[in-house]
Amino acid sequence: MDDRKAFFAIHGWWGSGKTWVMHTAPGPRLIFDTEGGSEDVPVHQLHWDPINDKGLPEGITPDTSVMIDVNDYNQVRGGMALLRSGQHPFESFGLDSLTESQKQLKTSVANPGEAYDPNAVFDQQAWGRLLNNGELLIREMRDLTRKGAVKRMNGVVLMGSDTESMPAKPLLQGALRKSLAGFFDLEGYLFVATHPETKEDIRVLQISPNETAEAKCRLHNVKVAFGSHIENPDIQAILKTINGGTPQ
Repeated sequence: MDDRKAFFAIHGWWGSGKTWVMHTAPGPRLIFDTEGGSEDVPVHQLHWDPINDKGLPEGITPDTSVMIDVNDYNQVRGGMALLRSGQHPFESFGLDSLTESQKQLKTSVANPGEAYDPNAVFDQQAWGRLLNNGELLIREMRDLTRKGAVKRMNGVVLMGSDTESMPAKPLLQGALRKSLAGFFDLEGYLFVATHPETKEDIRVLQISPNETAEAKCRLHNVKVAFGSHIENPDIQAILKTINGGTPQ
């Protein structure tokens, strides 16, 4: 059986369960946490600061999520440098979320080398820097999932949803939202629905586009196994399907 890796994007409204799904990726995981939404996820977590800590924390297990509490975009750069080197124990990485990370990036590219002024005009050149740096980050993350990576990994990028547009799209600023889908193997729209039989709330990941939401799946085995929607999605189960197994 092949050990195919994949790059996932998940967008949805806050509270739909995106963070929980991200932590179902194979561990150990390195998570870029820009929102602080992982503390209630029932998974072993350790914290790491790539700028100030000398090395990774001790006690990493096969199901550990190592969390970078991102409040400065340089922490993203530091974490990515480690992942590109291949000298690490991680099988997956996650960004929670690109919506918030783009806002942090915006403060660093508005006037490079100067303090951020929220009242200043964000001019055309600044929008260009935002696009260039945002695409560079996603491209570098995608390349970690490809055969040419020093250590090939799985990746999960979360985003909010712009539900004021129809179909709902990832909540991003500038031109990045136009090119984003091309980077991913699967882009899913996550929402909560009521199961018709049990009447319980379930998470549903829509992986085929329709008039409701933007979505995409170029993974043939996944489409055959799940159709257009995946109930209570689990990244490891999806990967098992990609690699020729049968989902539980």
